[in-house]
Amino acid sequence: MCTSSICVQCMFRCGVVCIHKQLPKLDLNITNKCNYSCVHCAFDSGVQIRDELSLDELDKILSDTKELGGERIDITGGEPTLRDDYHYVIMHAKEMGYNVELVTNASRLTRTSIDDLFHEGLDQVAISLDGSSPAIYNSIRRKDVQMFHHVKDMISYAARSDLRTKVNTVAFSINLNDIPRISQWCVDEGVDEHGIYFFTPIGRGNQHADLVTDPKKYLSVMREQVMPFGKWIKLSVEAPFLEENHGLGCIVHEDPYHLQILPDGLVYPCAILASYNLPIGNLRKESIKDIWLDEKRWDVYWNSLQPIFQKTGSCVALEGHGLFPVCPLRKFGGLQ
Repeated sequence: MCTSSICVQCMFRCGVVCIHKQLPKLDLNITNKCNYSCVHCAFDSGVQIRDELSLDELDKILSDTKELGGERIDITGGEPTLRDDYHYVIMHAKEMGYNVELVTNASRLTRTSIDDLFHEGLDQVAISLDGSSPAIYNSIRRKDVQMFHHVKDMISYAARSDLRTKVNTVAFSINLNDIPRISQWCVDEGVDEHGIYFFTPIGRGNQHADLVTDPKKYLSVMREQVMPFGKWIKLSVEAPFLEENHGLGCIVHEDPYHLQILPDGLVYPCAILASYNLPIGNLRKESIKDIWLDEKRWDVYWNSLQPIFQKTGSCVALEGHGLFPVCPLRKFGGLQ
């Protein structure tokens, strides 16, 4: 029997009106415009400008997701602050009761806008920082020294305010040994969380596959040099490979909890599967309820992914390291 207290018309003829699975989280890409040209961008943002969902369409998505048990929205892009109405998206999501995170490169933030975001009810800002020096940061983000210092200033100001602050770092071969210094700086500045993500060569990253770091070295640095900072800061570390098979496979099949919404309304289970151009639905043709609650659709979709998984057992096409794949959506606060 279904015991969920969140009810919609059941699609599976079970004799009750219920939700068979809840949808707690959305990554809402509100624009594909970007003022950066980062080497690893999964969506090749700034180049392909998509037909963006309107504010009314976004409100419909938020409202429907709330009926499905929605709890958290990550507002991202592209660079979401390039969309003129991004403040309204935040405020509308807060009015509906969501926990809201803004994922940004911080290039357009100011101290005043950070204060405004706090007063609008934003729960967390997540800012990208991939190097402790301008040279390393700019080799990845392709900006200048002034922008590097601006981004650090915005992180420091946000961390000193009442706005929860997270730093996102993507790990490459060129910055792997620098990541402990970023963690130390985050601790010194009072940042609440440091998220570290293994570079997966998808989207624009396909052109820079030589920057993929060795997975074994990555795990070593994370365990020996980064995890000790967990005494002072929350760590959220991606580990798409481990030495033992823990059975931590694709969340799409095992425990879906999340959808990636692109600016044009195409829906994917995650950013990596978006890079394969295999949408599970289109919000300009159907509702998010239609997509999320259609179990047959998800079974067919999972079967369509098998050719991707058959070669390496993972959506991340890296071979020769002798490790077992782990779904990149899974994050770890500690690695044994």
